[in-house]
Amino acid sequence: IEGLQIGLPPLLYFGTEEMRKTVAKQCLMGEKIICLNITEPSAGSDVAAMKTVAKKEGDHYIVNGNKKWITNGIFSDYFTVAVRTGEKGMRGVSMMLLERDTMPGIDTKRMDCQGVWPSGTTYVEFDNVKVPAKNLIGKENEGFKVIMKNFNHERWGFVVQANRFSRCLLEDSWNYATKRATFGKKLMEHPVIRWKLAEMARQVEATHNWLENMTLQMCEMPKEQAMTVLGGPIALMKAHSSKVFEYCAREAAQIFGGLAYSRGGQGEKVERLSREVRAMAVPGGSEEIMLDLGIRQSKKLADMAQKILVKQHKAKL
Repeated sequence: IEGLQIGLPPLLYFGTEEMRKTVAKQCLMGEKIICLNITEPSAGSDVAAMKTVAKKEGDHYIVNGNKKWITNGIFSDYFTVAVRTGEKGMRGVSMMLLERDTMPGIDTKRMDCQGVWPSGTTYVEFDNVKVPAKNLIGKENEGFKVIMKNFNHERWGFVVQANRFSRCLLEDSWNYATKRATFGKKLMEHPVIRWKLAEMARQVEATHNWLENMTLQMCEMPKEQAMTVLGGPIALMKAHSSKVFEYCAREAAQIFGGLAYSRGGQGEKVERLSREVRAMAVPGGSEEIMLDLGIRQSKKLADMAQKILVKQHKAKL
């Protein structure tokens, strides 16, 4: 589902009518699987540094390069791929649709990762893949706009997952604390355990409230305005949600004790979720990048508002 959520929107918003009628329909019906290919071995949060190249030859492009940590890649029929078609930096990036069955040269290898094992995290290689020019998504060298439009919703999705996982950790910790007894009384009767549960609860509920607020704005605000105004707050919300998830994973492990160190038994879920924190804290923009982006976007909007106020003030004089 995560691969569909991030791989299909570029086609829905910027793809051709043919792409929407065939590829989108097949993916939404569950007949085909799609994945988003942006991250590379040497280009993660620095998206504009990507090196996968697409060279124009007549009515085709020849694609060469590598993508890494691609969700759904090992299962996918379609690949929404960011490629370099022009100069260095963001102005030379384009988006294309590649198809495994009709375009030889696509090789996928499953990656063994710390957590989220069912996601099919993949290393993808493109070796002289011949792609019809009609498979360009949007305009040539304007792919960065396609990528950016996808980010807000992708990061929102990470917050949904991180907050739900945090709540699962809180629920399991609460239930275990009402059963397990130490020193003649239940864990729930120890003040330090109640303090841990309270800290988890206040952070989980605060994140959920922020998520509900942001979701409403994403639904009600005009799309172009949302892209400009909500980018910063969503980035901060993503960083916050993964930090809360990490906190809850640690505190749940402390409450469960040795059970949280075992792959199986009562603490199985806590052990697994502890391994999956990084899958929320790094993809879609690491916490450090998100925190910086949130402040930079806020500063940018504040400067824009200040200029408008100054202009209005001068007009009144």
